[in-house]
Amino acid sequence: MKDSAASLQAELDETDLAIAHALQIAPRASWTAISEVLGLSAVTVARRWGRISDRGLAWVTATGSPGLWRSLCNAFIDVDCEPSARHAVALALARDPRTKSVMELASGRDIHVNAVTRDLPGLSRFILERVSRLPGVVRVNTQITTRILVAGSDWRLDALPRAERMLLQAVADESAPRQAVPGALDGPERELLLALAPDGRLPVSDLAERTGTSQTAARRRLARLERTGAVAFRCEIAQHITGWPVTSLMWARVAVPRRRQICEQLSRMPDVRLLTATSGETNILLSTWLHSVDSAHDLEDRIGAQCPGLEIVDHGIVLRTVKRQGWILDELGRRLESAPIDPWCDGDIALPETGRPAGAG
Repeated sequence: MKDSAASLQAELDETDLAIAHALQIAPRASWTAISEVLGLSAVTVARRWGRISDRGLAWVTATGSPGLWRSLCNAFIDVDCEPSARHAVALALARDPRTKSVMELASGRDIHVNAVTRDLPGLSRFILERVSRLPGVVRVNTQITTRILVAGSDWRLDALPRAERMLLQAVADESAPRQAVPGALDGPERELLLALAPDGRLPVSDLAERTGTSQTAARRRLARLERTGAVAFRCEIAQHITGWPVTSLMWARVAVPRRRQICEQLSRMPDVRLLTATSGETNILLSTWLHSVDSAHDLEDRIGAQCPGLEIVDHGIVLRTVKRQGWILDELGRRLESAPIDPWCDGDIALPETGRPAGAG
């Protein structure tokens, strides 16, 4: 019998959720530091986290930070496919290192992809030489991300009281970035970032072994990634155990003079997980997590009341998130397969032999 969302929720108690929330705030904090805040032993915290992580219910990953992504080329790519090819196309895109997230939608477009490449020519090659050539793809539409306003790494569970959150934030602040804009990464730093992707809590000794370098060099490079704000450590949670199991995407349009004000209002809404400015007919994209499908109507009403001047042009419900921030997920949002994000990868992914450009005769 397949697991259900209800059975997954039954596997976690309030202490498990508190540990996950703590790691959202301070993903690389020591078990000792977390145990002191939560009033548990370090052994208990580590044991509980090991069980949660082994079941794929929560995990710590590392990706480029929103600041690093801003220095590259980000885009949303909508893909329509032949019905029989839909999941195969989604999985092929999820395994491509240039995708951050891949979702199957109920309407409007079959697959929604959040991609990052080193530059615009790299994005062009990805779309024309990779996406369009996948068997079954019939249409591709692209919007360039012009600014990331709210990132998914900012989203939090509501499992800890304010006092404990503040203590953990103080721990996290010890390794907070010291500059606003990360510089370019060299080859060894990119290699270290990719080595961290499957497990953002890897100790320096393991990082050194995986990258074939000394512990001193690995520690120095990790410290630079953290100091410059190039890396984002994220504790991700299987969506169906968060109490917010539904993902809703909204494409909206707002006049440029009002964009800043309205985006500030949207960023304060707890449902909003991702908020970006984009090019194209619509210039705002929101990704929200909701308690139910019915909640989408309530959210639209709230946005309409709080953000006059924002026109919601299209609205899509996600059937399944295939990839989220470097991990391929199962239908309940548990991690299955590591697929690290590597925007510097450029054209060295093998194409299916039967692939041909979408629309080719």
